[in-house]
Amino acid sequence: GVGKTTLLTQINNKFSATPNDCDVIIWALVSKHSDVGKIQDRIGGNIGFSDAFWKSKSVDEKAVDIYGVLCNKRFVEVYGEMEARKKIKVECLGPEKAWELFQDKVGDETLNSHPDIRKLAKQVDERCGGLPLALITIGRAMACKTTPGDWKYAIEMVNRCTLPKVENEVVPLLKFSYDNLPNVTMKCFLLYCCLYPEDYCIPKKRLVEYWFCEEMLNEFDRIS
Repeated sequence: GVGKTTLLTQINNKFSATPNDCDVIIWALVSKHSDVGKIQDRIGGNIGFSDAFWKSKSVDEKAVDIYGVLCNKRFVEVYGEMEARKKIKVECLGPEKAWELFQDKVGDETLNSHPDIRKLAKQVDERCGGLPLALITIGRAMACKTTPGDWKYAIEMVNRCTLPKVENEVVPLLKFSYDNLPNVTMKCFLLYCCLYPEDYCIPKKRLVEYWFCEEMLNEFDRIS
């Protein structure tokens, strides 16, 4: 939630869009459940190895092929999602930048709807610890809350949302956002996405079709 993948994506895009001395720019995800073969497939796709026959090769065979191409080229490899699964203590944004981001997501109309809300909003902002994901998620969740009571309740719930045995500081804040979704149906929509594996590119059209078939969209009579 500190913006690692966002930063790497910008670096990758910069390399891809700006003239440089590199022959190949490679972007690959190395998440907790990734295996070497899949990472090799991603690299191979960038250098011309993408057919089913090549993907059926062993890890060692793929390594030889990849080396044979890249040993003669200047290349940059950008690895996303690679982490040691340790708690990352980073104050990603300073207090002023964090407040600007939170304020942007909440909106001035909400912040100015009552004299006390701006002060209460700053208290919620401080509890996000400068983490961009938390600031964006909770800011959006509070964008329609226009009474001091709503914001006092938010402060109380953010403090309560700490889960046992969870080291990731972002999880309790995301739980608050989930709890504040407007209805059970919206929560089901989000939870349905958990059926997909990590780093999977979820096809929106197919996802809506599944929701429709699961009778989660009963207010509509057709998918379109």
